[in-house]
Parts: sequence; C-alpha cells; structure tokens
Amino acid sequence: MMILYCYLLKSNLYHGQNAKKCEVSPKTLKRSNITPEEMRKFLGLIILMGQVRKENIRDYSSIDPTISTPIFPRTMSRNHFEPICQSWHFSDNRQQTQDSGQLFKIWPVYEYFVQKFRSVHSPKQEPSLDEAMIPWRGRLKFRTHNPGKITKYGVLVRMVCEAVSGYIRNVEIYSAEGNKLEDTVLSLLDRN
Repeated sequence: MMILYCYLLKSNLYHGQNAKKCEVSPKTLKRSNITPEEMRKFLGLIILMGQVRKENIRDYSSIDPTISTPIFPRTMSRNHFEPICQSWHFSDNRQQTQDSGQLFKIWPVYEYFVQKFRSVHSPKQEPSLDEAMIPWRGRLKFRTHNPGKITKYGVLVRMVCEAVSGYIRNVEIYSAEGNKLEDTVLSLLDRN
C-alpha cells in the first residue's frame, strides 16, 4: 500500500510539473490529483491489458460490440484513463543528475520488485543464471538488437532463477552503461 501511495505522489507531482505540456482533448476530464482509488483501478486495468490484447489502446474502452470488453469502460472511462496514463510516473525528475543512470525513472519500481522476489520465496540449492529478451520496438537508448534470436529487438535482462521452479530470485536490466558481463554475473550472485 505504501508503494502505491509513493507512485501516486510522483504521478501527481509529474502532472503538476507538465500540465501545460500534456496533450489534452476537450472531452478529457480536467483533474487535479489522482486518488488512491483511481490508481488502484488504473493499475488493475493495466494488468488486465496484459491478458486481453487489443490493437490500439483506445479499443479497450470501445463500445463497438464486435471488439468491446465491457469491464474496461465500466471500471474507468477513456477520458479518465488517458490523463492518468500520461502522468503515470515513479520518480521525481528534479532529482535526476548526469550520474543517475539509464534506469533512473523506473528505479523505485525495479528495487521494489527485486526486494519482493527475495522476500517471498527462499530458493533451493540449484540456482541458474539465465538471460532473456523482453520484446521492445519503441524508443529506448539501451534497446538491444540480436539478429540471431526470434525476438530481435528488446531489453536484455539477466537473472538468477531457481533451477527447479524457474522462480526469479534476482534480476538485472542491461542498460548499456559499460558493465562487463563478468561484473554483471558477479553482482547478480552477490545480491542473491
């Protein structure tokens, strides 16, 4: 619950800092701050979007009977969802420096999940080092290209997993900051 409140504050701060820059349609609800209830609904819809695939984000709240998924417009209108999506933020941009690193904007979420991975489950004795590519074709400075893989473009992630269950114990996102593979592997195992 505390982490939700923290992201709520960062999103409201970001919205306040960039309210004039955001493209807002005339129908979009003018809002001052996101409430905890709105953030819970928003996060629930984001998770559900991973299960129900649509071509366009606007299709989720469509009332067209051929493509509609009624839970989306019943939970939150598109005119309410879009401004929250535009201002969804995890860190304060004013604290970013030259030395902050590529993952500055998602660092609080990243640390939270890694800490949860470690606290929820104790691994057995067979750790496994694995590498995965999360598909991504958008703009990203540290996007990786590997022509020999099925997923050619994406975010490279190295992780320590439990060999038996596949449970992820520790994870590191490759961010093109000059770390050698050997250092990455050792840091993954040290923090395990």
